[in-house]
Amino acid sequence: MSVAALIDHAGAILVAGGLLDQAAPFDEAAYQAAVAPVETGFVVPATTISGLMRRFLFHVAAQSGAPAIYGAGTHVGFAFAFLALGRAQRPGRFQACGIDIDPAATRIAADNARLLPPDLPLVCRTADAVADLAADTAPIGLLFIDVDDPETRKGLYPAVLAAARPRLQPGALILAHDPLVPQFAQDFAAYHGQLRDDAGILGPVVLPLDECGLSVARVVS
Repeated sequence: MSVAALIDHAGAILVAGGLLDQAAPFDEAAYQAAVAPVETGFVVPATTISGLMRRFLFHVAAQSGAPAIYGAGTHVGFAFAFLALGRAQRPGRFQACGIDIDPAATRIAADNARLLPPDLPLVCRTADAVADLAADTAPIGLLFIDVDDPETRKGLYPAVLAAARPRLQPGALILAHDPLVPQFAQDFAAYHGQLRDDAGILGPVVLPLDECGLSVARVVS
């Protein structure tokens, strides 16, 4: 199966499960044109974001049409850039805000963001994502969770979700990276349990796009 077919298949799974309203075919040419500055110029010390995952993040953000994208644990802004660039393929104003607690990583993210189109509404800030989410009430249409604490690793995912929950409007997507990593199994058991216990959330669906995977859920009320 081709890369485009794999992405289209993943989109079809989400549509069938009610997590997306519709999914247009993946456009490789549009993807290549949009992400060239990321692939050629971004400083990325290390990443587990595979080529297939990059394309899917780009594609699902475009399909979402989210007016506000929030990234919790965006590190140097690599994965988050694909979300912002994907959303920019759709008409309508939006804002993308990437948060990481590591000042050094955020400085690199800010430098990386300067390579992107100047009209792309992407900002990167240093903050504790849980505290930052709780400090505001602005609606979020797409939440991307990839926090990785040196001690608790993915154990903060439930706290991030809880802090974001009042801001997640019906239709909002919740994407969480790394559900297939064996060492994070216990963390994701807690996180996925929290999603399932919330009657206003549909999912999660785990997409095996690569060895890390992506957990997807949708707010319905």
